[in-house]
Amino acid sequence: MGGKEMHLAKPKIFNRLYLQVSAIFLLVLFFFTAIVLYVSVESARKYSIEVNQQLNSELAENTISMLHPFISEGTISEDGVKDIMHSMMVINPIVEVYLLNPEGKILQYVAPDKVVKLEEVNLAPIKNFLNDPEHSIIYGDDPRNPGEHKTFSAARVMENDQLTGYIYIVLASQKYVSAAQTLLGSYILGLSIRSIIFILIISVLIGLLAIWLITRKLNPIIEGINAFRDGNLGQRIEVKSEGELDRIGLVFNEMADTIEQNIQELKGVDNLRRELISNVSHDLRTPVASIQGYAETLLLKKDNIQTAEREKYLEVIYKSCGRLKKLVEDLFELSKLQAQQIKPNPEPFSIAELVYDIANKYRIISQKKGISVNTVIEKDIPLVEADISMIDRVLQNLIDNAVKFCKEGDTINIEIDTKEIGKVEVRVVDSGQGIKQEELANVFQRYYKGRNDQQSTGLGLAIVQKIVELHQSSIKVFSQFGKGTTFVFDLPVANVS
Repeated sequence: MGGKEMHLAKPKIFNRLYLQVSAIFLLVLFFFTAIVLYVSVESARKYSIEVNQQLNSELAENTISMLHPFISEGTISEDGVKDIMHSMMVINPIVEVYLLNPEGKILQYVAPDKVVKLEEVNLAPIKNFLNDPEHSIIYGDDPRNPGEHKTFSAARVMENDQLTGYIYIVLASQKYVSAAQTLLGSYILGLSIRSIIFILIISVLIGLLAIWLITRKLNPIIEGINAFRDGNLGQRIEVKSEGELDRIGLVFNEMADTIEQNIQELKGVDNLRRELISNVSHDLRTPVASIQGYAETLLLKKDNIQTAEREKYLEVIYKSCGRLKKLVEDLFELSKLQAQQIKPNPEPFSIAELVYDIANKYRIISQKKGISVNTVIEKDIPLVEADISMIDRVLQNLIDNAVKFCKEGDTINIEIDTKEIGKVEVRVVDSGQGIKQEELANVFQRYYKGRNDQQSTGLGLAIVQKIVELHQSSIKVFSQFGKGTTFVFDLPVANVS
């Protein structure tokens, strides 16, 4: 605009928004990957522990059957028990076997390096283990590591239906736990690295592609908004689908259309204002000059003017004032109509009754000129939906215009019929002098008078056209010079239930 070329930047694939969204996506991805890895590894660890405890849940019960020969009358043969417990350690070195009395005190044990720091074991976990065969993971005291807990297997030692103690077997020795933790650490590290690499590669590729596809649509939207901001009011965003981002483009296009329309209307109003000022200054000059001239003459000749001449001058001043008043009223009415400050207030009414009233009023005026005003109305004309005062003004202006260009013996007919379904057609037909074909296109223009009409303001038909347009209709004119003129418009039939 203004002779300057506008250069739009090419779309940037990796624009700022794309980088910001991608960074947030990667951070969230790393965070959730870490959570998933932690949950997976922790679940696998607990699952392994629970499986180990379930598989070895009967280990202590089986051990009891081997210890019974060494238990007699409440006493235990220590040498025999130790031999069996050592045999178990040889077969399964990861277990630690403890013989407890009914209160949980450790009587005998077999453990690696013979490192046992507790003298008794808490019996609550043991009782839960024995009373709930379908348990999940239950942890008991680790006699070699006070404060720590391990999975275990336990069984009651019974003699003559009397409880004489418990077999308490810790399912993982200290060395085994250390080795298992080392292996688990290596496994977690390897699993973490492989999982992260695999998950990140797949997720990053898919995620960044998805983000790119989304943000790519924002580039033309941003460019369109920038171009519109820089003054290219015709800029619109191309919309190819109905996604969420495409809806932004649709909303922008609608907003741009509204803004452009408002700008054009403002330009029209500004042009109207300029033209109105120009026309007002031109049209008011004649009656004002006439009033001023005759008033000045009366003042200069006030002592030497005849009565008849004075009355003549006063009559000219009076008519000029009336013409000036009529011109100002029409100017303001037309300006308000064009600025849409006056809006129709539609209501159902009888167009036939309105025509009868107007015809009766104009018969008195027309009779003085020898002009006949008639009504030709079809039977059963329905009610119409319109602003009754505006339609009254339309008919009065059309009849005024007809009376002005008719002579003695001419007729003016106001005709109403329903030629089209849902509409009532109104015609004002006169047999006056008519309009030349080259003038027909100009009759609705403001200030157009034609045919040496100096008495008219030239605004009557412009007002008529604007009122009819406000009723979503149009007015047409047909004429033959020397034979008469017809003005036609239609009104919608009222929907009266």
